[in-house]
Amino acid sequence: MSRKKIAKVIDYLLCLPKSVFFNLYYLPFSQAIKLPVLICHRSSLRSLGGTVSVPKNARFGKIKLGFGVVQISDNKYSRFIWSVEPNGHVSLGNNIRIGTGSRLFVSGRLTVSNGANFSGEATIVCKKEIFFGEKCLVSWQTLFMDTDMHDVINTAGETLNSDAAVAIGARVWVGARSTILKGVSVDENSIVASGAHIVKSFPANSILGGNPAKIVGDMTDKSFIH
Repeated sequence: MSRKKIAKVIDYLLCLPKSVFFNLYYLPFSQAIKLPVLICHRSSLRSLGGTVSVPKNARFGKIKLGFGVVQISDNKYSRFIWSVEPNGHVSLGNNIRIGTGSRLFVSGRLTVSNGANFSGEATIVCKKEIFFGEKCLVSWQTLFMDTDMHDVINTAGETLNSDAAVAIGARVWVGARSTILKGVSVDENSIVASGAHIVKSFPANSILGGNPAKIVGDMTDKSFIH
């Protein structure tokens, strides 16, 4: 057996205590005993509030949290963080991975659809709603926020910057160190270039780049390899 395979087996053995706890805590027993969610042993379960749902047919290890290797991170110190508040809900699809060093803060509704892959060190701050479509590919050190975190009010005490949902369509590739802010949607089969800042919505088949982002290319009749 190769060194890489041995390391993988060791990772899976080390993850079992935390994974068993997580599945039994969040899922009905009939689902939990199948261990559909595996959580890397280096992960921090900072806040175990809210609810979690997974597909009824999810089998062992079809949902992986905190695993993987990113070229620019040190996996020994780059920990996956799970922080879900009492009102939060996380819906996880089949065959997904939210990779090493990613950080989830959820007090709203977060949906990660089937086949989505976050390579690592993504940050998701969800106070209202964030949706990722099927087979999204999210690169490292990306940021998704549906909130400004602090309210801006006028003299009448009215909030001027309410939280607003974010929607990422199916088969969208989000490049490294890009930022997607509240109230926007990026429709299916689009690419967000590295370092782009998305502050408004864009249609399907768009290639987006810049700060603020604009359409710089067309994905019609093209696709990326997941």
